Amino acid sequence: MGKGQGRSAGPLVYSRSEAGRRPAYFRVLERVFGARRARLRSLLFARAPVLFLMVEEAFLLYVLVGLSRALLGRRTVGLLLKPGPLAVSPRWGNRWRRAVLQRLKRCRAMRTLSIVPFSVLPPAAAIADGYIYDFQLWDLSEEERKAVNALRAERRPGDRLVLTAIGSQCGRKGFDLFADIYARSARLRACYQFIACGKVAVADAEHAEVLREGGGVTVDRFISDAELLGAYAASDAIWCFYPRTGDQAFGILGRAAQLGLPVVVREGSLAHRLCAIEDVPHLAAKMEGLSARLAGSLPPRDELRGRHAAERFAMESEATLRAALGLAATQPVMEA
Repeated sequence: MGKGQGRSAGPLVYSRSEAGRRPAYFRVLERVFGARRARLRSLLFARAPVLFLMVEEAFLLYVLVGLSRALLGRRTVGLLLKPGPLAVSPRWGNRWRRAVLQRLKRCRAMRTLSIVPFSVLPPAAAIADGYIYDFQLWDLSEEERKAVNALRAERRPGDRLVLTAIGSQCGRKGFDLFADIYARSARLRACYQFIACGKVAVADAEHAEVLREGGGVTVDRFISDAELLGAYAASDAIWCFYPRTGDQAFGILGRAAQLGLPVVVREGSLAHRLCAIEDVPHLAAKMEGLSARLAGSLPPRDELRGRHAAERFAMESEATLRAALGLAATQPVMEA
């Protein structure tokens, strides 16, 4: 990955919220580009390029600030973290935003980027000027990789494979199905240990109880970054079998892909398309046949494959972001 620029040259990054994956995204931008957090009052007249971390959460502000800055000859970039609804939804609110984004493509000082590749979601090309790969497909540092490998080397695998659901546990991430199929299938329980690692939503507390009664494990609390790495190290596969409402959540999948861990995805989902197109180890199934597919063989873990994929995602994404922000391209290191 490229080295961060000096703080005086780095872009200003604006986010209305600090929830979810945004802090992880900012850490990457800070490390690679020397990014700084932007205050609302500094957006309009700042000479440095401005990056909106999530266009969807501040759509009108993005449009007004970007157009005003364009009149001053200054660059503004916005990331679409959930481009699907804006690109295809028939709802009026999404239709007018779609029309605005299509017209903004004519403004060269504004660049809107999807974090879902156009090959995975072709309609996104109509509203975005380009795309990058989700930061969590390429953000692991060498130190973090070494930590995962060290933890994995200490692991004492049992007779069963470990399938882990990581992060907040809720219906949007298919936690109800995760718990239900484990509790219902003696064959799965003989093959796997299911672990839910992350805070369980109040509405899904009963599913957590079902999972525990079936012999599964829940770690029902906030999980630190170090503990998350430990969860990946302890796993043979990662649960990413999300319903449509959670279909664009590539963060958990991305970390698994970087480490070469296979992911379990819903057949026909965006996650499935991403895995198939980008050669990410995965097991795809429909809901009806999920238990039977899991009881078969898993794709093997392939650390080298994951590392190479992450390097490619990083190279392409950094180049796209630098061009959009108007930052100088990094110079390749010449061998002596």
